[in-house]
Amino acid sequence: MKWRNLLSLGLVGALALGSVGCKDNENLESKVKQTTPITRTINGEEYRFEGNKVSQLSSDEDNQARYGVISDAHGEVEKARAFAQKFKEMGVDGIILPGDMPSNETLRYGRRDSNPDKNEIKQVLEAVAETGLPVWVIPGNHERKSDYESALAEVTAKYENVIDMTQFRIYDGDDADFVSLPGYQTFRIPGRQFIPDDGYWAKQDFIRATGKLREGLDDSVVLIAHGAGKTETDRKAGPATVYSGNDVGDATTTEMMKANNIAFAVVGNIHEAGGFAATHDGKSIKPGEWATQFTANFGGLERWKHLDGQTYNGMAGVLTVKGDQAKFDMMYLK
Repeated sequence: MKWRNLLSLGLVGALALGSVGCKDNENLESKVKQTTPITRTINGEEYRFEGNKVSQLSSDEDNQARYGVISDAHGEVEKARAFAQKFKEMGVDGIILPGDMPSNETLRYGRRDSNPDKNEIKQVLEAVAETGLPVWVIPGNHERKSDYESALAEVTAKYENVIDMTQFRIYDGDDADFVSLPGYQTFRIPGRQFIPDDGYWAKQDFIRATGKLREGLDDSVVLIAHGAGKTETDRKAGPATVYSGNDVGDATTTEMMKANNIAFAVVGNIHEAGGFAATHDGKSIKPGEWATQFTANFGGLERWKHLDGQTYNGMAGVLTVKGDQAKFDMMYLK
């Protein structure tokens, strides 16, 4: 793979919308079966797994953490592996996967999947887990529940560094903390369905309840989500800007972040908006720019035409959190 260095490019939004869990009686909190604390060593650091929370027990002297982010892999296993290995060389603290690991050609194009979605989820996860780094993962709008749960069960049995954030929805880290919002906020619009019937739909009550997970966390909190909140960036370059120029972000997600002092969010979903970030009130944040609040879209691994007119062969990035500020940087495959 050929690489372009960390860049300060601003790109604009692609339409890959989605939602979370489609049955009213399904509650992700019911997945929390772990009651007895377990301690694991991952990449030389100690972590405790208890209930719906993972806590980092070891610490260092600085107040900075860096995480690689790979969203919307869509079955691009070798690209996922290339980015993951690059992140390991860079010495990041872990890797975040904000959903849409399979292609789900049935949902997207109405045709039979060329590679079963479960296989793609498993292959992408294994390619990233091979680094030995902590891997935080959620489903997006393309994962079916049966495929995601089955793949995660098999992968986590082999790789203890993979952390399923539908179960462990809180991460209390040394220098940064996470809460997860699995799935996607929009199930369908007229003429288009964004989530499979047995997928993950993040309904409004579920989104609002997610804010409560932030209680007791004492570092800057990052929301791990597939779809962005609304950032008031119509006709601008925002993390949920689509080809029409509209901001299709979710207002309830933004309200939840504001109400619970969740400063940052890492997302994907809108492919053509990869590399764009903005504050809740619509201020654009450029790659490499330190800020006290933003939502950043880390794009996807498929070849895609962006709103800047260029076609990219795959992108991912790095989130750096230091105290109450953060920045993001993008990496692109030639």
